[in-house]
Order: sequence, then C-alpha cells, then structure tokens
Amino acid sequence: MNAAIKRLSLILFSLLLSACQQPAKQDSGKDTIKGNSTKGNSIKDNALIIQADFSGLVMTGVAHSVSNKLQVYNLMPLIPLYDINAASMSLAYNAQTWPAGTVFVSVVDPGVGTDRKSVVLETNNDLYFVSPDNGSLSGPAERYGIKAVREIDETINRRPGTEWSHTFHGRDVYSYTGARLAAGVITFEAVGPLLPAEVIRLAALTASSQDDVLYGYVSGGSGRLGNVAFSITRHLFDELKPVMGEPLNVVIRNQESIAWQGQVPYVRSFGDVAIGENLLFINSSGNLSLAINQGNFAETFSIGSGGDWSVEIKKL
Repeated sequence: MNAAIKRLSLILFSLLLSACQQPAKQDSGKDTIKGNSTKGNSIKDNALIIQADFSGLVMTGVAHSVSNKLQVYNLMPLIPLYDINAASMSLAYNAQTWPAGTVFVSVVDPGVGTDRKSVVLETNNDLYFVSPDNGSLSGPAERYGIKAVREIDETINRRPGTEWSHTFHGRDVYSYTGARLAAGVITFEAVGPLLPAEVIRLAALTASSQDDVLYGYVSGGSGRLGNVAFSITRHLFDELKPVMGEPLNVVIRNQESIAWQGQVPYVRSFGDVAIGENLLFINSSGNLSLAINQGNFAETFSIGSGGDWSVEIKKL
C-alpha cells in the first residue's frame, strides 16, 4: 500500500512539474491602433513633445486617441502668440537633451489655412519635428542639421472626419501625424512625399566685434522669466576680456530709438546681485543675457526681440 502511494505521488509531482515548464503563450506581435496595424512590430515608446501658442490639451487628447501608450509632454510656458522666432528658438533649445526618435509637434501657425506647407523635418541626430514650414523649423535645422523633409499627405495623415476643418491643423494634422510617427503606426517614409532638404529660414541674428564694442541683436526674452538673450555668444563676449563683477555699458535699440541703456555688472549667476538688481550673465545656451534678479526684464522695460532690436555692449 505504501509503495502504491509513493508511485502515485511521483506521478502527480511529474505532471505538476511538466505543467510548470510549459512555454508561455506567445504574443501575437500585433498592436492595433484605431484600425491601423503595426504589421508585427510592437508599439514604439518614443516621446511626443507638443509646443503651441495656446493651451493645446485637445492635441494631447488626439495623441492618446492614436495610442494611450504614448508619453506625451506639453511644453510650458506657452509660446507667445504668433511668435515664430520664439517657436524656432524653443524647439532648438528644448530638443538638445531628448533621445533619437523623439517627435516634436510645434503649432505656432498664423498662416493656418494658407498655402504654406505642413511638413516633418528629420534632423541629422534622428529627431522629428512636425510643423508648418513657416520659419518655426529654422532653429532645429540650424542646430541639428537636415537629414530629410517630407510634406504631410493629408489624405492619409489627417484625423478622420476633419476634412472640412481649415483652421486647426495642430489638432487635425500635426498632433495626429506626430502621434502616429512616435507610436510606430507609420514610418517617416509614410508621412508623405519627399521634399528638397530645406526649410524656410528666419533671418539670422548675427553678432560682431569692432573696436572693443560688441554688436548684436535681442534673440529672445518674451518668455515667462523675461530674461533678455542676445545673439552674442560666450566666445565672442570673451573678446572684451570681461572681468567678473565689473559693470559694462549696455544699449538696447528698437530700430533707431534707444529702448534701454545702463551699466550692468557681469556675474556668474542671479544670486551674485541683490533681488531687483540687473545682471549680465552667460545663459544655459551659451549666450550673453540681461536679467533682473527675481524680476522680468523684458516686461519691465518693454523689450522685444528680432531684427528690429539691436544691442551694443562695451567696457566703461
């Protein structure tokens, strides 16, 4: 009797062990997203970054309707209304730390509904930028180089049922196309026809040095902090041989009129001056900037940016 029980126990143990060693059920390898199959490839996990000059949460909703596995981020604060130059600078700056495959959607589009092209730019470091070709792509093209440009084929890459809409391509075309690209629903080749490897470029804001005076332009400062950035790089600034802590003379002009002038100390960071005082410093992009410690310089003194806003800096 004991021998029979032992044999039965061995049989049951063998059956249990065999069941535990059965291979797990294989995944079919297919993901379906709103009627689109990735044809055997698992959904990619590239991030989708959205910037706009308005609150664009409806575009986030479009992205999640394509794939709720997407990591979607909205850049804040918002780009100032219609400020294509700010959109260009923001894309170039914010893209610097994101890995290859990241998709950026930029919707600063005062020409929406006109014949300006809707494109996707692929840069040399394998980032993707979905935007109207209106100058917004100038920054990333300049900083990261152009690998290819494709025009968005709206017969394929447009949110279904929105063919009647002509004033919200950010919702109907850009976020939809960007999400499909980030999720792997489409390849870059499926975006649309290949265009010449170029985008519309904004006028370059140059800088120069002459007779111990630096000349440049206000390249930014309309953001929430209001720090005024100049087109003067840290390398060009070094030509003045500035001494940390010593003041320099700064003159900002709007066309021919002086918008602001004063003597400002060159320091390492904000804490080197008292709250409410002005400072010159090298910003995180490597350019010379002017700010108020815990204040908004651009707003306080009504400073704009672009080709009409020049700056002159020299030692006392």
